[in-house]
Amino acid sequence: MPAAAEGLNRIDLHPITLSFHGDLEDRFRQSYWTNSLRSVRFSLLAGIVMYAVFGILDLLLIPEMTGTLWTVRFLIVCPFLAAMIGFSYFAAFKRYFQFAMAAAMAVAGSGIIYMVAILPPPVNQTYYAGLILVLIWGYTFTRVRFIWATSAGWLLVALYELVAHQVIEAPFTVLVNNSFFFISSNLVGMFACYFIEMYTRRDFFLAFQLEKEQEKVKTVNRRLEKIVAKRTSQLVEKNKALSEEIEERKRAEQEREELATKFREAQKMEAIGRLAGGVAHDFNNLLMGIQGNNSLMLLNTTPSHPFYEKLKNTEAYVIRGSELTKQLLGFAQRGKYQVHATHLNELIAESANLFGRTHKEVTIHLALDPELWVVDIDRGQIEQVLFNLLLNAWQAMPGGGTLTITTRNMVVDEQRVKGCSARSGQYAVVQVADQGVGMDAATMQRIFDPFFTTKEVGRGTGMGLASAYGILQNHNGFFEVQSRVGKGSRLSFFLPASNGVPAVEAPEIQRTVRGKGRILVVDDEDMITEVAAEMLTSIGYQVHTASCGQEAIAFYEAAETYPDLVILDLIMPGMSGYATYDRLKQIHPGLKVVLSSGYSMPDEANTIIQQGNSMFIQKPYNLNDLSQLVGKMLAAGRATAAEAAMTAVG
Repeated sequence: MPAAAEGLNRIDLHPITLSFHGDLEDRFRQSYWTNSLRSVRFSLLAGIVMYAVFGILDLLLIPEMTGTLWTVRFLIVCPFLAAMIGFSYFAAFKRYFQFAMAAAMAVAGSGIIYMVAILPPPVNQTYYAGLILVLIWGYTFTRVRFIWATSAGWLLVALYELVAHQVIEAPFTVLVNNSFFFISSNLVGMFACYFIEMYTRRDFFLAFQLEKEQEKVKTVNRRLEKIVAKRTSQLVEKNKALSEEIEERKRAEQEREELATKFREAQKMEAIGRLAGGVAHDFNNLLMGIQGNNSLMLLNTTPSHPFYEKLKNTEAYVIRGSELTKQLLGFAQRGKYQVHATHLNELIAESANLFGRTHKEVTIHLALDPELWVVDIDRGQIEQVLFNLLLNAWQAMPGGGTLTITTRNMVVDEQRVKGCSARSGQYAVVQVADQGVGMDAATMQRIFDPFFTTKEVGRGTGMGLASAYGILQNHNGFFEVQSRVGKGSRLSFFLPASNGVPAVEAPEIQRTVRGKGRILVVDDEDMITEVAAEMLTSIGYQVHTASCGQEAIAFYEAAETYPDLVILDLIMPGMSGYATYDRLKQIHPGLKVVLSSGYSMPDEANTIIQQGNSMFIQKPYNLNDLSQLVGKMLAAGRATAAEAAMTAVG
């Protein structure tokens, strides 16, 4: 597998019990219980049907004992399995889930062994085949974990051997034949059960890892928004100070020119601050797809769910978001924020893997020194530096080609760092080499200037390498550039080596609120309706969708009972969300609605909310935010109904 995915397969399981270590085992058992309950009930029902159908065999083979055999089938085993189905609807079943299913397996098998014990030969020598069906059923369909299933299976083996030896005294050839097939079936069932549970745990672990990645993205987003607010405030203050200084030095022409230059620089930085604010807004919109798909993937723990496609979508959104966040990170070039000792090779492998999946025309070759020195960095900012270099290299090869990333250790002397703010010493060096169009000397002199770009309009802002340069400066590092026209380019960045030890971050855990009810989602964007519908369905709601206001109104006019809640997009072509709300309110005065928009809450939405039975949620929203808001709205509605009922009684 790619280096970036290696961590997903490093699952620490006990080889016999298949248990995780620590709190992760409790999380798995909760998830396993939640996802197994429906299958357990179905398998018990199937067991009842199978056990009952084989009563026909009793009637055909030994009709004189049908009454006794049917007593075992229909008065003991089948009622016991039915009782387990009934028990599954009680809260206590969760605690005794595995024991109950192992007991069902043991009772079903014991019933057949009892039949073998009371039947006359040679019929009793054939009934052992029913035990094989019980083992297949118990090991593969009942969701019994390996340890419990194995215990029940070997109990049945021991009981059968005891009956075969001591009760029916089966002939040696028959005993050997039946024991061979029965024990073999038990061993095959054990292997099947073992690997079913192991693969189930692997898929759960994958979902758990994806949850951690989502938390990292959200943490970066919050940090970037704080950076934008802080730096914008600083720029405003600096601009004010420069304006005052210009007024004081008007008499001296030379000084006035110098101050004018500083003032223009301050204005440029203020423009960067405004740009960064806009980028943060766009980044939030892109997170809608990321958070929606990640939330859905976290709930899917079986191999049949499309983890791969959702992961692919998530990666595409993250890459698009990184195109914007590079400008924010560059804007924050006067400070490092989350500095940790880091292995650059791991960061590079992950970034190259992500970049390569969305730029198939480029072949990425990694030549990483396994002994590369550790560096103290803000991981997010250095990731942005690397992505900027990869993006520029890709754009320099419009017809595709090979992109090589090399790392090595280097001791840098004073001569090499002359003219820059870096110091001599030990450095980790990362080089990105392409086979592109190359640069002339004049272009190489300006590639780190803000807003300088050689790309056509719409393909670049000129901030990528400028922000990368600022990030390297604040990490006490520096760049080196080598290029020839038509021969490609090699951009290297140097980071001081560190004596720190990379730390492992503890994962943060989020939970969702499940509920019941009918919800109508109205949005003109198919992506939004699909993601919202899947998220709501996954937490227990019945969801209907409408792609416009007219469709929502038609749904309400035709409905025998109205939905419990409507999630309504405010900005839609044709009939707006406001007009749709007014019409739905006329049809159903008790309408409860969650207003939604990609913009901040407008005044019209605030007016609707003040009328009651309404709330607002801004895109992007994730499963946690959505489930909590929907639960709050429905709970508020139930509380209001209860108060009204109490008032009527009083």
